Amino acid sequence: MVGEKELKILKEYLKKDPLARRLYERKLVTPLQLLKALQVKKEARTRNIAEILYELGYLSKDDYLKEVSAELQVPFLEKLDGVRMRDIKIPVSILKQILVVPIRVKYNLVKVAMADPLNWNAEAYIKRFYPNRKIEKYLAFKEDILKLIKTLEDREKIQSIIGDIKRELRGEEVSGQDSAIVRLIKYILEKAIERKASDIHIEAEETYGEVRLRIFGTLYEFLDFDKEIFNALSSRLKLMAGVDPSERRKPQDGAFSMQFDENKFDFRFSSLPTVWGESIVIRILDKRNILKSIDEIGISEKNLTLIKKALAAPNGIFLVTGPTGSGKSTTLYASLNAVVGVDKKVITVEDPVEYKLPGIQQVQVNPRIDMTFAAALRSILRQDPDIIMIGEIRDLETLEIAVKAALTGHLVLSTLHTNDAVSAISRMIDMGIDPFMVASSLLGVEAQRLVKTNCPYCKVQYKPADIYLDPIRNHLPKDAKFYRGKGCDKCNMTGFAGRTLISEVFLTDEVLESKIAKNKEKLEILSYLRQKGYRTMFFDGLIKALEGITPLEEVYRVAKL
Repeated sequence: MVGEKELKILKEYLKKDPLARRLYERKLVTPLQLLKALQVKKEARTRNIAEILYELGYLSKDDYLKEVSAELQVPFLEKLDGVRMRDIKIPVSILKQILVVPIRVKYNLVKVAMADPLNWNAEAYIKRFYPNRKIEKYLAFKEDILKLIKTLEDREKIQSIIGDIKRELRGEEVSGQDSAIVRLIKYILEKAIERKASDIHIEAEETYGEVRLRIFGTLYEFLDFDKEIFNALSSRLKLMAGVDPSERRKPQDGAFSMQFDENKFDFRFSSLPTVWGESIVIRILDKRNILKSIDEIGISEKNLTLIKKALAAPNGIFLVTGPTGSGKSTTLYASLNAVVGVDKKVITVEDPVEYKLPGIQQVQVNPRIDMTFAAALRSILRQDPDIIMIGEIRDLETLEIAVKAALTGHLVLSTLHTNDAVSAISRMIDMGIDPFMVASSLLGVEAQRLVKTNCPYCKVQYKPADIYLDPIRNHLPKDAKFYRGKGCDKCNMTGFAGRTLISEVFLTDEVLESKIAKNKEKLEILSYLRQKGYRTMFFDGLIKALEGITPLEEVYRVAKL
């Protein structure tokens, strides 16, 4: 409750601060929330009230940008995408101080993103580095600006290695145990591992090359360099990957290994010719991430119980579904870890075998010698296996053999590309399997997606935008709270510390088998599963968002309500 004295203080403040008055009149914040923000402002008088309300979790990022932008009459940027790092000439130390980043530089104009567009000191610095140019100001989020500055820091650190590579290319002597190009490769790989990247993208543009890192599913710009550096980097990586360094007209695939901090990492190399040169992608294969028990990969307790029940079955097919990059392989390997033992013969057929595991017989698909999934499976059935893992069911022939294996006493684990768990039933039928065969062989299906997890060091309460809250208000508890990472040095200003699973799982029973055998509609099957307590991926994710594990926006990004 807000007393008369507090209301009087609030009214007096609202007369002086038009931004606070605007937020109050538009009912974006309550009197109590404003009073709490005023308590913080007493100790930080220079900060604006909207920023404090945002940090306290009372104001969404969307509302913050819109309202501050309207008050200052400065356009705002929700994201800082497409910034040309090569055009930024202001030293990082100054950018950190003034919280400004040039986002577009032209011969007569410089567009700048500013955390505080009224910062005249920042404007003076910009004029000093970009004289005789008109300055066009945009309001941007402080954390977004800091993320860009972090990327610029990486560019600055690499300049000495870039200089050494140029000297090497001119034939000059450069000191050091390794050549400069090898030092650059090691720097890129080490930083990618340090930042928990899954892939490194090295791409040629018209006049330069750039490196981007895929971290928790999102690509981040890392550094860029001149075209001559790109060509030297490409040739050296090809040598390391065991492919032809002179071949730039056709795709090539290879692999190599390196050791960092007593840990051996495997890298899968792929090159693709493009109009400006090549696109190179390096997949980082880290056994530390794959060799986890099924209890450690983030599956919620309810769904984990169902999966363990399926894995304990003597025979049948259990499918893991989801798009590329949704963690299906991790779930399959974790499932194998749960069932492997000296009393069981486990054989896998994969394309490619990315992680070599003890106690499991792994078969590599090789279409060039007719070693397809189907051909490998036919041979595997003569090897007396208890459990068979198929990397992916891609065609009818593979599916038919998998069904046959399940019906003849084998537990079969595999993946399928469907948008949700129930769609796996119709997908198997559409591929050509009779409904009664699907009903007889299918144990259950788990569909999954990966969501980013909040950094524990910078996690703060926040208010999601109404566009995310309105559709789910009836499902939320009265005291619902949401959290996000705002970005810190521990998470490289991303706000995230890793990824976890959200999933939906169902197991078949006699009633469901009957419905599948009769080829019932998806809606009828869903209706039956919901009566039994089936929870969709979205609501599995919503629970994790309410627990503070992930931001609500992440759940919407990967799952449908």
